Amino acid sequence: MKHTRIAACLAALLCAAAAGAATAPAAPALFPGVKSVLWIGAHPDDEVFLSPLLGHLCLDEHLKCSLLVATRGEAGHCLLPDGCRPDLATVRSAEMAKAAKLLKARLTLWDLEDGGAAADGSAGAWDTASGGHEALLTNLAAHIAAAQADLVLTFDPRHGSTCHPDHRAIGRLVVEAVARAASRPMLYFVETRLEQRESPFTVTFPAAATAKASAFAFDANLPLASTHQAAWQILLQDLEAHPSQFDARLRRAVRAIGPRGRAVFLGPAELLLRSSAVANCGQ
Repeated sequence: MKHTRIAACLAALLCAAAAGAATAPAAPALFPGVKSVLWIGAHPDDEVFLSPLLGHLCLDEHLKCSLLVATRGEAGHCLLPDGCRPDLATVRSAEMAKAAKLLKARLTLWDLEDGGAAADGSAGAWDTASGGHEALLTNLAAHIAAAQADLVLTFDPRHGSTCHPDHRAIGRLVVEAVARAASRPMLYFVETRLEQRESPFTVTFPAAATAKASAFAFDANLPLASTHQAAWQILLQDLEAHPSQFDARLRRAVRAIGPRGRAVFLGPAELLLRSSAVANCGQ
């Protein structure tokens, strides 16, 4: 019944976007009853995959929004012309703080090893650094409880949007941690994938799961009452908040995505995990 209500509210949101109103009316809540949202990602900049959705929830619906990032991204590549000083982790942490400010969200940065997850998407070195798997889960469950999250958003552990082991590992850890949380918040997976092609360079964000698997699309063309711009603009601003990771070529490619490609795909983890109609990097 809960998912039926959410689908009905989503349909109302899409209709409002299609009407093309100059000033967005007060839209119904996308997740009725939810007051607090927590995104859990692996790296600074992972929130880009759902920033238009977070823009709607955090800015327009004024929900209490929190971001937990497991690593500081020190194993990435620095794309700044003058380099990343004093080091990449410091630069990316500061960029993540700017992104959190954009979304009016509270940020928590952990310092697990970037690239520390195992190739199969298990926690790998993160378990060791935390004093064991149970200790890591206990810490994660405690953070979820402290955030008073009604809704937790994270990567689908089967594909992690890019097949990055860290993305898959954080998704798997969140599934385990939510299952032991006393409050049992709703858990939704991001079902957006990143695809890049050369000659010419293009970027797209297709769905990683079908409607049959219970995934749905949040239309990022939806105007936000708080900004008087489409929710998609939040994604573009979020990219600009992470210049060490997203260069001008990539930002141009994302700006070139047409209205039909501007969406965030997501769905309830409980239903998605039962389905085989989901991309799986482990196969």
